[in-house]
Amino acid sequence: MKWFTVFLVSLAATAASAQSDFHVVSGSEVLLEGGRVDKLTVVSGNYQFNIRPPRGWYREVNESGREIIFTSPSSKSAMTVQFTTNFPGVLPEQDTLRTRVLGEHPGASILQSTVCPTGYRPGVLFDLVRVPAPQVVQKIRHAFVAEPLGSVECSLAASDDEFEGNKTLFMGLMRAFRVDKVDRQ
Repeated sequence: MKWFTVFLVSLAATAASAQSDFHVVSGSEVLLEGGRVDKLTVVSGNYQFNIRPPRGWYREVNESGREIIFTSPSSKSAMTVQFTTNFPGVLPEQDTLRTRVLGEHPGASILQSTVCPTGYRPGVLFDLVRVPAPQVVQKIRHAFVAEPLGSVECSLAASDDEFEGNKTLFMGLMRAFRVDKVDRQ
């Protein structure tokens, strides 16, 4: 019976460890130019990912879904940062990503694809457009960045009138994205 109790305790600890493999912590960092900026540090496995949230946007963290959603003050734009186990280490061919991005955004058409600069390594981004209703145009920017445990998918979905200004914020988020190995001894 003692052995069974030890087994159950061990099993519960392993399950708790697996569930708590993704954490998001708010903080700030000092800029070389002076001043401070807000940042989110995502800790997953032996890595930490640094993200600068758009200033003034609302934030929702879904740790169980491994996702962070930022919503603009007008609620007409949203940015999503999704951590997946897809494509660990290296992104697949662009045709595979193209198929995936069209599946993520039904009814959208791809306008362009290009390299996406980040503070970690280059990714791939797609610009898309869709018309969900008459007189309603939605523009989307969807980026993929490979990381050691999978990939990070970041997307901006915005109304046509907010897209141009918010894609600058999105690219700021991408350029500040960093990945660091954490020593967990």
